[in-house]
Amino acid sequence: MKSTLFKLFSLLFLTYNISSAQEVSIHENSLKINGQFRPRLEIRDGVFKPKLNNSTEPAALISDRIRLSFEYSYNNILTFYVAPQSVGIWGQANMVQGAENSGSKIAIFEAWSKIKLADNWNIKAGRQVISLDDERIFGELDWAQGGRTHDALSINFIRNKFELRSFFAFNQNYKMLYGNNLSNTTGSLYSTSDALPYKWMQTLWFNIPITDNSKLTLLGTNLGFQNALTTTKDTATHFSQTFGGNYFYKNDRIDWNITGYYQTGKNNAGVNTQAFLAAAAIGYTFDKKTTIGLGTDYVSGNDVGKTLTENKAFNPYFHTGHKFYGAMDYYFVGNPHKGAGLSDNYIKFAHKLPNTTLQIVFHQFFTPNNITDVGYNYSKNLGQECDVTVTYKINKFASIVGGYSFYLSNNTTAFLKGNIATNTTTQSIIDSKDIAYQQWFWLSINVSPTMLISNF
Repeated sequence: MKSTLFKLFSLLFLTYNISSAQEVSIHENSLKINGQFRPRLEIRDGVFKPKLNNSTEPAALISDRIRLSFEYSYNNILTFYVAPQSVGIWGQANMVQGAENSGSKIAIFEAWSKIKLADNWNIKAGRQVISLDDERIFGELDWAQGGRTHDALSINFIRNKFELRSFFAFNQNYKMLYGNNLSNTTGSLYSTSDALPYKWMQTLWFNIPITDNSKLTLLGTNLGFQNALTTTKDTATHFSQTFGGNYFYKNDRIDWNITGYYQTGKNNAGVNTQAFLAAAAIGYTFDKKTTIGLGTDYVSGNDVGKTLTENKAFNPYFHTGHKFYGAMDYYFVGNPHKGAGLSDNYIKFAHKLPNTTLQIVFHQFFTPNNITDVGYNYSKNLGQECDVTVTYKINKFASIVGGYSFYLSNNTTAFLKGNIATNTTTQSIIDSKDIAYQQWFWLSINVSPTMLISNF
């Protein structure tokens, strides 16, 4: 009897171990496939920069993003990720596609591999998103249909809530200076034409938990800029350093943070730089539905109309400016505003319903710098902007998002954005352009299904 029980027990034990081994084997590999289709209608009547006059025709277009992402993982020690995408404007591609696929090109948004080096350590190499903190310096820029990625090597340490992330990049652009010859044997000059804006990048970022509700983050980055027009012209490399950090606090009711960054070295034009950014924001939530927030940003800049001997204009480089300085993107995105600084004071309101979210943000913009031209001193008031956004969730994979923004621009805004030409300004032109209504409407459908999750 004992012998029979022993054999039965041994058989059950062996069966369990074989089953467990098969189970482990089944779950060594995983594959996840996601998709996204995001068309967006826009009516632009003063977005990016003020329209010249009331007779200027608005721009209207429909753009879209089509993206697939494939993520393969092996036993938590290897991850391979690739995300091709296509960005286009409706009607721009020929109805009958040509051999060169003109107007409907597919690009690689991300392509990287991540390898576990040891407990808590991993290395990630390839084209990747670098999104840090609230995206004030490094952001994905997801609002743009193309997004933003870097070609970089990343070495990371994560233990509990503490994180150390480091990024390293060295860029080349052979198509501009070396005939696109991948076997080029001499020279390593870099051109930013149709390429990344920097040649070198080294970044360290720390996430340091303080309490269950608060954390401190620290950032240091060194960027090397070179834009060689030929192999003998503009070949110098200029290095710029940015240091700073954030303190974040959040509980069920209160959400606040303070931010500070200092920038030194030389900008991409080789001018010595001493600049800074300071910001603070606070929000209070009522009944888990309604949030009211206040915030202020101060970004240092240069006096306009004076000879520049030292650059004091802070550059947030790879930020998601659409999130901070107004949805109409007048500042630090697209065309510049003559290097003047910015003071942005805003109030934010958000209300959540089961499937709908409403957000309203009102900005009052000033410049802390003096702005002069042809003996005329412009006002430091840059105008006001109001952004309204509504999000409606259709189901777990689809949502409709729309918004309306208006900007009350003035003669200072028009001058900084290039709508009043230097050395041709007269008092009558300035007065005639004081307070103009700029507006922008957009509507988007976002479909982001998870098409496959497989463990094998």
